[in-house]
Amino acid sequence: MNSSRFTSHQTKKSFVSILFYLWLTLSASMILYSCSDSGTGTDDNSNGSGNGGGGGSNTIGTAPTFENVGQILAGSCGDCHTSRQESGVRVNTYENLMNSVGVQYGREIVDPGSADTSPLIDKIEPDPQFGVRMPEGGSPLTNARIDQIREWINNGAENN
Repeated sequence: MNSSRFTSHQTKKSFVSILFYLWLTLSASMILYSCSDSGTGTDDNSNGSGNGGGGGSNTIGTAPTFENVGQILAGSCGDCHTSRQESGVRVNTYENLMNSVGVQYGREIVDPGSADTSPLIDKIEPDPQFGVRMPEGGSPLTNARIDQIREWINNGAENN
């Protein structure tokens, strides 16, 4: 009888150990999954609500309009440039974006009609003239999103 009690106790202990490791594995998996999509807005279909908001639907259109560009910026620029002004730049509204004067550049960050001379484009592409590529500490925008912002600026950067 002692032998069966010992076996039963070992079985119970093994079962608890298995449950613990299962719980630990599931918890780690959930943490890794939640970190794998930080919501930086770099995904072509993400509004980036995990990094500074973004509001609206989960899909950002591909048309070069301010509605779409605004969602990209809101999702990618985090709290640094959406909920407050950082280094002279705030991108939470069309007016704030167009009136933002980048401290490092000493001029407005959007040059309507010329993406090549717009500091905004310089800062989101590799190797900017000043400082580090944005979003700092986050995933860079995809080439498709950068091209979309470029096209919007080249088309006059209208509030459309």
